[in-house]
Amino acid sequence: MNAHFYTRSPLSNDKRDNRIPMKEVWLSGKVSKVTHQKNNNPAQLYLLRLDSKRSRRSISSTLKLIANALGHVSIQDCPWEKVRRIHVIAIKEKLLQSGFSPATINTYLCAIRGTMHEAWTLGLINSEDYMKIKDVKSVKGSRLSKGRALSEAEVGKLLQSCKSDDSKKGARDLAIISLLYGCGLRRAEIVSIDVEDIYWTENTIKLVGKGNIERVAYMPDSTALYIKSWLNKTRGTQPGALFTRIRRWDYVTFERLSDQAIYNILLHRQKIAGIEKCSPHDMRRTFGTRLLDMNVDIITVRDAMGHVSVNTTQKYDKRGTRRLKEASKLMSKE
Repeated sequence: MNAHFYTRSPLSNDKRDNRIPMKEVWLSGKVSKVTHQKNNNPAQLYLLRLDSKRSRRSISSTLKLIANALGHVSIQDCPWEKVRRIHVIAIKEKLLQSGFSPATINTYLCAIRGTMHEAWTLGLINSEDYMKIKDVKSVKGSRLSKGRALSEAEVGKLLQSCKSDDSKKGARDLAIISLLYGCGLRRAEIVSIDVEDIYWTENTIKLVGKGNIERVAYMPDSTALYIKSWLNKTRGTQPGALFTRIRRWDYVTFERLSDQAIYNILLHRQKIAGIEKCSPHDMRRTFGTRLLDMNVDIITVRDAMGHVSVNTTQKYDKRGTRRLKEASKLMSKE
């Protein structure tokens, strides 16, 4: 393929010009641009298989960049049935040369494998070509997590930034941040909660989390108090979305917040609190780390966080960073 594509792609080494000649991507040989087939689109079918809207958005962006790399504008325009092993190896190599993390590269490979599995299921490619693509190995290795666990002082400042706000958003945001910290919920889980999912006799929330797994989250007393205040004094106790949009002039709607709104709310409160930038997932890491700090067994922490595997839970344990800092201080000499 000699096509150029025009996008802000991670396959680009030039941050000033995002046009990428595909002849620089291929490891060997030359593949002519393939023609478009308008019938079944395996990429779109693969996206439909994904569990959450957030996953679909993320993988859709990944597939679009892959389509761009193959000389096409969109996943609808790309003739996936013409993709072969050499294309996959070329994209993998370019990502490696560009310094992307093993996790990012493997996400690309996973998206390609999933799409080509759908192409094979639809009869668009034969078993031999599919197995050759499937056989392209994932990249080994890992990188340090960019996430962090907040200190108790930082959490206190976040909560205070809401308590000091007399507006209706202050009451809502206080309940949201307390829920992020007190239950370690994912932002998609928080926005999915309905008022009728809360059982006040035990301060529990029934929710369906990642992987379509239903579980019960137990609220700390303070979190339950903030949510009750938001409902009784501001939102009202009508059935429907627990957390809703608040428009201009403090007008409370019954429109469910998006998961992006949770991110934006936390970013806004973090700036007011004057603390280092943090994400909703950092609040989740903080929840897991705090429980482990208090010697809660890791099986219980796994269940509280809604993980299937203890190995996943261990990745949220940020105590190691603190221990390393403390150990280095022991070696200090005046």
